[in-house]
Amino acid sequence: MLIHFRDQTSLPICDLCIVGAGPVGIALALEAEANGLTVLLIESGGETPNAFSAALSHAIIVNARRHAPMDVASCRALGGTSRWWGGRCVPYDDIDFSGRPYAPGTDWPLTHDEIKPWYEKAAAFLDFGKAAFSEPHPDWIPLKEITFDRLERWVPRIDMGTRHRKQLEESPFIRVLMDATVTELCLSADETRIDALMLANEKHRFRLPVQQCVLANGGLESTRLMLAARQKSPRAFGGHDGVLGRNYMGHMFGKIADIIIGDPKSVAIHDFYLDGASYARRRLMLSAETQKREQLSNIAFWIDNPRFWDAAHKSGILSLVWIALMFPWIGKHLSSEGVRRAHIGAKPHRYWRHLRNVLFSPFATIATLTRIVKDRYLSKPAKPGFLVYNRAGRYALQYHSEQFPNLNSRVTLSGEKDALGVPRLAIDLRYAEEDARSVLRAHEILDRTLRSAGIGKLEYHEPEDQRLAAILDQATDGFHQIGTARMGLSPRTSIVDSNCRVHGLSNLFIASSSIFPSSSQANPTLLAVAFAIRLARHLAQTKLA
Repeated sequence: MLIHFRDQTSLPICDLCIVGAGPVGIALALEAEANGLTVLLIESGGETPNAFSAALSHAIIVNARRHAPMDVASCRALGGTSRWWGGRCVPYDDIDFSGRPYAPGTDWPLTHDEIKPWYEKAAAFLDFGKAAFSEPHPDWIPLKEITFDRLERWVPRIDMGTRHRKQLEESPFIRVLMDATVTELCLSADETRIDALMLANEKHRFRLPVQQCVLANGGLESTRLMLAARQKSPRAFGGHDGVLGRNYMGHMFGKIADIIIGDPKSVAIHDFYLDGASYARRRLMLSAETQKREQLSNIAFWIDNPRFWDAAHKSGILSLVWIALMFPWIGKHLSSEGVRRAHIGAKPHRYWRHLRNVLFSPFATIATLTRIVKDRYLSKPAKPGFLVYNRAGRYALQYHSEQFPNLNSRVTLSGEKDALGVPRLAIDLRYAEEDARSVLRAHEILDRTLRSAGIGKLEYHEPEDQRLAAILDQATDGFHQIGTARMGLSPRTSIVDSNCRVHGLSNLFIASSSIFPSSSQANPTLLAVAFAIRLARHLAQTKLA
C-alpha cells in the first residue's frame, strides 16, 4: 500500500521499519514480506523526484573534481537511484573476500560463499535473468594472466520503483510512506537500541516508535543520520574517534590507452550480446594469482568507443551523439545525467569539429544511427550501449578499478543544515597514488600478455612519464558510495557485524554499500541487493526465535 505522510494522523507499528525505498530498500521489504514480516517502508521523496526532497541531499564537496554533484549522485523518490543508473550487475570476486595482506582494511568478516547463494534472488528482483557470471568464449585463447570469461549482466528495466510498484501497492503487509524524511535516530536512554525515528516534511513532524529498523537510504545518507545522532550521543557508533564516515571509497575509472585487436573482425566477442531475456558482456580481468603476485587492486577492462567529446576520433556517429548529449533536454532521454556530463567533457566545446565529422561521413552516420536507434529504443530488451566497429580494430580501453580504503577519505558533518534541520555532509573523497600505480601496472600486464599471445596490443594516450598523472586526473566517483559504515568483527574498527547489525544497538541495521569493507572492481548494486535479501531472512528468523 502506498500512503503519503501529509495524509497521516497516525502510523502503524510494524515488525520492520525500512528507511529508503531505493532498490536495496524495496528488495529488503519484499523479502521481509515473503518471510512473514509486516513492513513500513519510508521514502523521503515522492513517486517521482521533486525539487524540495532533492535539495535535502545537497552536500559540501571539498574537491568537486573528485566527486559528482549530489543532484546526480543520489535520488530521493520511489526507486531511488535505480532511476538513473545504467543497469550493470556484477558480483564481487572471491579474491575480494580472501584476505589480502598487501591491502589492509579490505578484510570481510564473512566469506564470499556465504553471499553467493543470495545472488539468484537478487537476479530475480533486478530481473536480469540467471545469476551466472562466468562463461568461456570458444574463440578466445586461454591466457595465464588474463581472463575473458567473467560477465556483467544488464537489467532490461532500470527503475526498480516502477518495476515493483504494483506489488508494493497491492501488498497488505507493506506500507510505503511517501514524502517522509527521517531527520533523527532517537536512541534509548542507555543507548542500546533505537526507540523511534523522527519524520518530517515541510509542514509536519512525527515521532515514530520502531521495533526493528534498517537504514537503506544510500551509502552517504545512512552515514549522515548516524553522524547526526552521534552529536547527541557521543559514545554511539564507535564514538568520535571511530571509523564512522571514514574509508570513503568509490572506483577509479577512465581511459588511458587504446587497444588494437589483431583480428579486427573478432571485435564482436567484446560487444554486448543477448543472453536469454537480458544482455551480457565479457570483461578482461587479471587472474587472482596475478593480482596477488603483483599486489594489485582488483580491476576490469572492456573495449569501448573513443571519448565522445574528443572530435579527433573522426567518427560521424560519435560526434552526432555528442551533439545530442550537449542539450540536456535531449540527453536525459539518452543516458543518466552523470553519464551525460562525463561524455560531453569539459569546456571549451568545439561544435564545429564535431559537425565536420558528421558532414564528412553522412551516409555511414545515418546507417549507424539507424542501427543504434533500433537496438536501443525499438527493441525489447533494449541494448544497453553501442560499440562502433572499425576496420583498424582500434578501440578505447575502459578500466574500472578498485580503490583501497583510506582513513583520510571521509565524510563528516558540515556547519550547514538542510531545510528540515539536518546537518549537511562535507564530502572529502580522496584517491591515493598507490591506487593509480596499480591501475597503470595492470595495463602493462594486459599489454604484455596480449602481445605475447599475438592477439592485440595497447597504445597509450600519454607518454610514459605522464600516465600516472592521467589516471589521477580522471579519478572521480560519488555514484558508488562505499565503506563509510564498514562491516567487521570489532566495534573499534567497524560499524556493523556480519549480519549488518550496528555494534552496540540491538535493533538497528544497515543495508547499503556503506557497509562494504572493499570496493572491488564491481559496481555495488548487485551485492547490496543480495545483502538486503539475506538480511530480511535473518530478521525473520530472529523474530521467530
